[in-house]
Amino acid sequence: MNRMKFSHFVPKKKQGKQMSFVDAYSPDRARGYATKLFQMVVKGWGDSPLAIEDCAKRSRMSERSFERLMKGETKDPKMTIVGRVRGAYLSYCQEQVARLQHEIYIEMTRNSDENLETLAAEAEALAAKIREAKQGR
Repeated sequence: MNRMKFSHFVPKKKQGKQMSFVDAYSPDRARGYATKLFQMVVKGWGDSPLAIEDCAKRSRMSERSFERLMKGETKDPKMTIVGRVRGAYLSYCQEQVARLQHEIYIEMTRNSDENLETLAAEAEALAAKIREAKQGR
């Protein structure tokens, strides 16, 4: 028996990888946001169920759906899910920066220091970047 060769299975030339809309909203990206959010919220070993509950509530999902997304069990998360998890992640980051700004303000009222003013300016720039990212959803 003769084997037939098919050359159409071999790519003719390599093309550079370009980021497309599909790459930006892939299941791995959704899982990444969910995992990052969970890791930021969880405080210790026994806090895992409360952290999942909080993350799911922030993402407007059920706890089981959030867990499945985080573990990679969700085969094809819809773009609305990716958007909600990304929005929850950015909102949590915004809350953390607001807390940091409040702490910096407290320290600035106690003692005036140029380093604190520089730190306050950097925190404000970070807050502006997060607001920009949230609007660019």
